[in-house]
Amino acid sequence: MGMELVDLINEVKATRDVLATGDVERDKILKQVRADVDRLALRVNRPGFDNISDDANRKAAIGLLRLKHDLKIPKHDVQHPFVASEDQIAEATTHIEALKALMHSADVGRLPEAMRKALSSFSFGSNGFILPVELSDRILSCVVSPTDITSLFDNVTISGSSIKFLVDRGDIDNAAWACQSACFANNPSGVDLASLLGELEIKPEPLRYIACATSDVLEDSGFSVENWLLGKVSRAFRNTVSEAVMIGSGVGMPIGILNPASGIPICDTAAPTPAGQFTWQDLVMLRFEVPMQFWDPAGAYLMNQRTAGMLFSMSDANGRPIIVPSLQDPLVFSLLGSPLRIASQMPDVAPGATPVAYGNWKSAYTVVNRKAVTMQHDPFSAGFCSLFKFEARLGGAVTCANAARLLRIK
Repeated sequence: MGMELVDLINEVKATRDVLATGDVERDKILKQVRADVDRLALRVNRPGFDNISDDANRKAAIGLLRLKHDLKIPKHDVQHPFVASEDQIAEATTHIEALKALMHSADVGRLPEAMRKALSSFSFGSNGFILPVELSDRILSCVVSPTDITSLFDNVTISGSSIKFLVDRGDIDNAAWACQSACFANNPSGVDLASLLGELEIKPEPLRYIACATSDVLEDSGFSVENWLLGKVSRAFRNTVSEAVMIGSGVGMPIGILNPASGIPICDTAAPTPAGQFTWQDLVMLRFEVPMQFWDPAGAYLMNQRTAGMLFSMSDANGRPIIVPSLQDPLVFSLLGSPLRIASQMPDVAPGATPVAYGNWKSAYTVVNRKAVTMQHDPFSAGFCSLFKFEARLGGAVTCANAARLLRIK
């Protein structure tokens, strides 16, 4: 009986120890959860806070380091691969925080020493700084956004002063049957193969924007100045680039697809079509003027909203509307089986105008990005205002004029 009592007491003690150990582990977990919640609440309530994810901050820092690497070393240089150390990632993270703090201050000297050091590591000249990836995307994403016309075109990032494409000017001749009297009449033809190759060079051009802010706005603002400022810059870049790729002159800017010098063929409306108008038959003929080799999902019609409004009142020979909304998105429309894209830069319907275009725009036009968006902070040139100078280098040109057509109103 005594031994059984001793065993029972030992079992109770062992159970108590197990429960105590479990309580300790639970207390540790609860304390860790409480600390994480407190840290999260502190970060969320912090003014100007945008991202609460450490992983997102780390990815942004690595993206900034990669951007710096690409600006110094060509992307095709396999002897200098991109490798980011932990110290570099920490410095890039500090640089991102310093840029946000700089937008609330009129003087770099007011920033902590660690932030000033991080800014100097990602600087151009005295006051020019590389924008971090998430800030750069707020500007450059307008170039490749699905709602922007430039997203229809091919986009290429380069590390040199320009990009060159080889252009095939055509074939030498057709083959001949052995039974024909003119067999091999073209051999030797005397045509140098090098003469059938040309070059197309696209040079990026500087694109600049300057924003001015007083010290009162920077120092006493109760809202996120950087988001508001980048919104202004975003609209400025978007409007300029979209206009250039449509109607640009090609002198100090990209050449537009509507420029007569772009080389895109122009098709006139049919003879039965009334003057100053177009019909749905003209749209069918316009599409079939583009060679079949360029027919793929990248093909689309381009027109402005007023021209698209006219199409909604048109129907085919059977009385069916020629414009059909998408089943997935009612705001996406299809014209004769091809997507319809709204481009406000396209002209209105008028005699001599080209209000409608169709083509494979990925093949027809290329947008070149050379330089990442950089920001230069200038607190001295404008008196009581601080200047924020943004710059990028973009270019564009028609790379295959035969992949598109323009419809001209007679």
